[in-house]
Amino acid sequence: MADIYTPDWYEEVRDAMNARVATMKDPPGGELQIKVEIYGDGVSPYVAEGSERHFLVRIEEGHCAWYREVEGDDPAVKLDYRFRGSGNTFDEIAAGLEDPITAALHGTVKVRGDMRFLMRQAEHVKVLLEAYATGVQTSWPLGRPPYAATQEEAVRA
Repeated sequence: MADIYTPDWYEEVRDAMNARVATMKDPPGGELQIKVEIYGDGVSPYVAEGSERHFLVRIEEGHCAWYREVEGDDPAVKLDYRFRGSGNTFDEIAAGLEDPITAALHGTVKVRGDMRFLMRQAEHVKVLLEAYATGVQTSWPLGRPPYAATQEEAVRA
């Protein structure tokens, strides 16, 4: 069980994605480069308020080639999709408390890229998101969401 947002955790998420894709009959071909931007919202202890964490995910022939943290933007990197949301939202998705599709539909996760392609690849997208949200047993050394409940419990104690 890896700590959230560590290289070991990214590796486990990648492996979970690939294990689920392996069960698909016809995963999409081609290559995609996805950037995930998580901004500090003062709620998540994993992304300091006013800071950001950035991750690149490379999909090749339907499989996750790599998933890693990067520093800021690199103009040389061509992105197909960009997902942006608060630390609390992404923590809740990783903990299986928030549905990533619902978060995107409600705008708590902003999505930039060809939405028509995502809709045509709905099964593949669902498999990848489920692996992120529920495919990995995650350790939460700074606390696990929901944070509001944790804070309320601390006040009552």
